[in-house]
Amino acid sequence: MVSQYKEVRSLEIRDGADVIVVGGGPGGIVAALAAARHGVKVLIIEKNIILGGLATAGHVCLFEPLCDGKGRKVTSGIVEEMLHRSIEYSYNTLPPHWGKDMNYAQEPENAQGLGSYGNKEKNGRYCTLFNVPAFALALEETVLDDGIEVLYDTLFCEPIMEEGLVTGVIVENLTGRYVIPCKIVIDGTGHSTVFHRAGADLVVGANRLTFECYDTDLGKMKNAVESGAVQLAINWRVIGWRPGHSDPREASEFYGCTAEDINRYVQFSHKEALDFLKKQDLGYAMLALPTMPQIRMTRRIKGIYEMRPEDVFKPMEDSIGCVSDWRRPGPVYEVPYRCLLEPSFKNIIAVGRNLAAQNDSWDIMRCYPGAMTTGQGAGTAAALAIRNKITPHEINMTQLQEALHKDGVIVHQEKFTL
Repeated sequence: MVSQYKEVRSLEIRDGADVIVVGGGPGGIVAALAAARHGVKVLIIEKNIILGGLATAGHVCLFEPLCDGKGRKVTSGIVEEMLHRSIEYSYNTLPPHWGKDMNYAQEPENAQGLGSYGNKEKNGRYCTLFNVPAFALALEETVLDDGIEVLYDTLFCEPIMEEGLVTGVIVENLTGRYVIPCKIVIDGTGHSTVFHRAGADLVVGANRLTFECYDTDLGKMKNAVESGAVQLAINWRVIGWRPGHSDPREASEFYGCTAEDINRYVQFSHKEALDFLKKQDLGYAMLALPTMPQIRMTRRIKGIYEMRPEDVFKPMEDSIGCVSDWRRPGPVYEVPYRCLLEPSFKNIIAVGRNLAAQNDSWDIMRCYPGAMTTGQGAGTAAALAIRNKITPHEINMTQLQEALHKDGVIVHQEKFTL
């Protein structure tokens, strides 16, 4: 039995980009937009055939709060633009005082996971449900309008390393296997796959099963017709463990770092969905299933600095934006740029849940406001680094923060109160 096979082949080198973003999820998209808007050539490599990651293919249709739950907006910039793009072509549950001429519509009666955000209250948080297809199409429109190239249905294989720097990436798709040169890579994979295949030492997290899908029944459809609000016919269903609602001891643990574990997660989630479906009558319909595993935190980098729960309200000299705790009102974190940088890899930047954040901070930063805030910081830094012919590690923080501020980011919170 052969235990190893040595692959030797010559690969075609195709046209390159200044910045390659691996993964077109929330963090990767915003990173691409920020870099492109600062004048560099950007390519997104996406394994699915729609952009948005967990927000679209993963069916997680809640855009978490951009406010602190006490009436103050704390997160802005491209992330705020994306929130409004998510609801531009369909329904929303955005409270009126946060809207831009939006028609407020109450959330579906049995929508799960929104009550604690206060959207049923008069002064609800700056968050909303959105329609997944509408958001996916709006994301593609935004990206293409900004001149960003997207390679769909394409797998990132590995980085090409020369003297500790990435000079290109190997990809594979229906065309074949080939090389795309670049100057900087932004890792938006959600699994720190670029760092992993470059040889980085990473931190692995444990996950519980959560399966999210859309469903409806005759009662909801009747209610929607009578009220004239289509969203009342659509329910966001969460099966399995729900943070803050379910006992994690009742759910199986997954790490999501191997093909075997991902397959186990997917098959287990499908079984849970089928068991639920079998209990329903013929007046019920499951409308759509996710097309990617809805796993939260798998691998992250060991950064130059690691966010910690005790960093709440702490000013950061290298802040690239502010993020609130999506689970409860009050706490606000400044996001350090150092959390996006792994010490040994000078031209790879982490975004989204790949960043260095410990314990509870990781759970906060994995969501859309945190992921997109890191995306804008990373994309802007990448463009500045290319313009100044330096690595992202050598960025002048004053220059980066001034650029972010000019682009609408709330870089610092002047006053913190519980």
